[in-house]
Amino acid sequence: MLNHFIRPNVITPNSIRNKLLIIFTMLITFSCAQTKENDHKTSAEIDVLPEYVFSPVINLSEQVEQTLTIAKIQNKKALLVLGAQWCHDSKGLAKNFSTPEMQQILIDNYQVLFIDVGYLEKGFDVVKKFNLPVYYGTPTVMVVDPNSAKVLNRSSMQKWLNADKVPLTEYVEYFNAFSSNNSALNSNELVETNQAMQTYLSQINKFEQQQAVRLKEAYGVIGPLLQQYMESDDKKASDEFSNTWEQVHDLRYRIQDDIQALMAQAKTNVDTGSSAPLDLPTYPAFRWE
Repeated sequence: MLNHFIRPNVITPNSIRNKLLIIFTMLITFSCAQTKENDHKTSAEIDVLPEYVFSPVINLSEQVEQTLTIAKIQNKKALLVLGAQWCHDSKGLAKNFSTPEMQQILIDNYQVLFIDVGYLEKGFDVVKKFNLPVYYGTPTVMVVDPNSAKVLNRSSMQKWLNADKVPLTEYVEYFNAFSSNNSALNSNELVETNQAMQTYLSQINKFEQQQAVRLKEAYGVIGPLLQQYMESDDKKASDEFSNTWEQVHDLRYRIQDDIQALMAQAKTNVDTGSSAPLDLPTYPAFRWE
């Protein structure tokens, strides 16, 4: 009969040790799982603030307008950044923007909008709105006067295509400088002082428009190859992708350098009273042209 009695639930030292061991093992396992998850993230992905993540949106034009409106109301500059999560330099810029040093500057002086360009198939309407024929790469950083819709840093935008290599001190100096209302600093375009300068600027604009058409077409070729590469398991670039990427990379940098050289030549000619023609460069054809 004694075998039919229910034994009382007696807590012994051994049972306590066993339960503690189980709990400890579960905690260790959970901790290891979290560590492994973080191991797959870069420091930028862990540290970057949510507002500096490039994410697709549906109503992009509305967001751009809203950014300009808020900047105008708050007497700030608009700061538009075109980039992508696959872009090393875009993520490098996002990480630096997330630092305490840059956060203070951005919050006080800018209304910031990060714009996802996908695989180089989006964002063209945005730059067109600000009289830029194309964006030359990622990230493209535009400091915009919300009252005039002028891009104030056009002559130095190329700097940020290598954003991950730019020291934080230069970030602070650059965006501090453009946050001011110093008209001499912010007006980096050549003033159309006379007919000669207007003619030169018209020629330079036409040259840039022509090259922008080629570059946009090139993005249409490289974009699908880039997507295929980024979404592949082995991240092994095909010869077609590598060769195409190199051609496009070279052109987008050369165009920007040459435009600045043409601007300098035009200014020199006007200052010296010369009517010499501009030395408009030519570029080799792409393999698909």
